[in-house]
Amino acid sequence: MFVGRQREMGELKACLEDAVSGRGRLVTLVGEPGIGKTRTAQELATYAGLRSAQVLWGRCYEEQGMPPYWPWVLAIRSYVRGHEPDQLHSEMGAGAADIAEVMSEVRERLPDLKPPPQLESPEQARFRLAQRHKWRPMPLEYV
Repeated sequence: MFVGRQREMGELKACLEDAVSGRGRLVTLVGEPGIGKTRTAQELATYAGLRSAQVLWGRCYEEQGMPPYWPWVLAIRSYVRGHEPDQLHSEMGAGAADIAEVMSEVRERLPDLKPPPQLESPEQARFRLAQRHKWRPMPLEYV
């Protein structure tokens, strides 16, 4: 039984409904270890499955040396490997080259991509990636 996170689940379900209706969202669950982030994400994944939404998983680790965008790499890797290049190119659109800079699997599946223009800093790259995909972050912090 899942109890005690009705407000958070309401917000997450609203974000999922936005995504299902074509208004993409980015939500991050943040908080101390053991506070229930994974369990909440599992509940949302179950709800998403009932709405016929595809669920991809990525995790953050607080360790030195983690590659940039690691949660995204984990989430997208199996999706990239399991879909045909034409479909990937269509779904990723103009952002495919940016994503390929982060995920070598995209470059392997779509070898004809032209590299994106080089930017001066990682912050500029993150901003360009977020702008291209119109992410609207909604941090959900657990207390």
